[in-house]
Amino acid sequence: MQAPNEVSAARRAYDVLRKAADAKPYLDADAREDLLSRLEKMLLKHRDDIVKAINDDFGNRVETESLVADVFLPLDGVRDAKKHVREWMHRRTVGVHPLFIPSHAYIEPVPLGVVAILSPWNYPVNLALAPAAAAFAAGNRVLIKPSELTPKTSALLSQMVSDFFRPEECSVVLGGPDVAREITGMPFDHLLFTGSTQTGRLVAKAAAENLVPTTLELGGKSPALIHASYDLDRAASRIAIGKTYNGGQTCVAPDYAQVPKAKADAFVEKLKGCIMKQHPDGQGFTTMASDRGLKRMEALLADAKAKGARVVETFKPAPGTRAFAPVILLDVKDDMLVMQEEIFGPILPVETYDNVDEAITKINARPRPLAFYYFDDDQDRVDNVLHRVTSGGVCVNDTLAHFAQEELPFGGVGASGMGAYHGFKGFETFSHFRSVLISSRAGSAYNTLKPPYSMLVKKTVDFLISGLKGLSR
Repeated sequence: MQAPNEVSAARRAYDVLRKAADAKPYLDADAREDLLSRLEKMLLKHRDDIVKAINDDFGNRVETESLVADVFLPLDGVRDAKKHVREWMHRRTVGVHPLFIPSHAYIEPVPLGVVAILSPWNYPVNLALAPAAAAFAAGNRVLIKPSELTPKTSALLSQMVSDFFRPEECSVVLGGPDVAREITGMPFDHLLFTGSTQTGRLVAKAAAENLVPTTLELGGKSPALIHASYDLDRAASRIAIGKTYNGGQTCVAPDYAQVPKAKADAFVEKLKGCIMKQHPDGQGFTTMASDRGLKRMEALLADAKAKGARVVETFKPAPGTRAFAPVILLDVKDDMLVMQEEIFGPILPVETYDNVDEAITKINARPRPLAFYYFDDDQDRVDNVLHRVTSGGVCVNDTLAHFAQEELPFGGVGASGMGAYHGFKGFETFSHFRSVLISSRAGSAYNTLKPPYSMLVKKTVDFLISGLKGLSR
């Protein structure tokens, strides 16, 4: 327990970062590229360590999933930022009102200062370092608080960062919810949190005490809607991948499927077949990351069974592990917990509909999802449906793939989050786009605005208000 006068590790790290940011608020392009280069080298050097640490924390994390999600994807973000950072930093000249000519104006992105990243356990490296790359590109100092639920990976992150970065550039602070609460109460210049909607509300409330702007990457129930004309084999294959990747522990995993009533049983059989084919005898399947997560899946399934859901099982889980084999639920009802909570595991409820309007009405009656998956080859229908459903992001005829596009902003809306990052949007999130006017006394506005105001000035103002075309911009 911390002594009354003892400074916490989080506060010490913050103070060092703040002092550096105050001493040198602006980092030039060379400094930012250097930060990004070191981040790239760090990921490359420790790729195998990352895979091992995550596997140890999960019990079984498929190696390829770790390499793709927690090594390649953050590397891709780092490399994209390094490639574009000089372009992103450019000033943008804007026009001035004719009265102020020959003054000139521009908008310049400048660093916010010190930013905090609170990252989760499900993709423990990606969701810590991808935002850090964006923050570095924008010229900030960074404090990372990783999840205590993946202790070996968090310890590895701390060691890697201390080896490659100075404390005044980037620090990792370890600890549990008490440390997270302390960080959310500090006067950072920006805070990015990835996690549950419930915790996101608490983070936003705490940050508001210091007027700290937040980016909240949350979750929710992301639907997969299949049009009656779409090939069921293709839809089933894509949804199977999205639902079982990382054991279903993905914020943008399809949370439930909506299929035409007449095709529901056929879809379920095809989905089961895809899961069995993609994971023969349960091989190549990531386990639940914690005992709590496993017990939660078991409770959700028991509740659905008790309330009348039809359960379609797939392979048998490996004994003595936290494996939870994927299950498909039919005849689901709104009072089931699986239809009220984000599932975050390999359970897929299947709703049926008679027409697409009915399906959309159900989607829109629920909190806005982080992702929306629509399966349809008719572009006119696609446009119509997308214009009727509000979501953080959309992927048509696939699942998860939009998250891997660095040039697409990633973020939620409503209950699924606020703000976004990836690519330029990440740079924008961690920058302040400052307006600058270089004023010239030669402009007529100087005399117009200088007291005392003569009758000529008043007539000039009346003339401007009338909106004469000759003085319009």
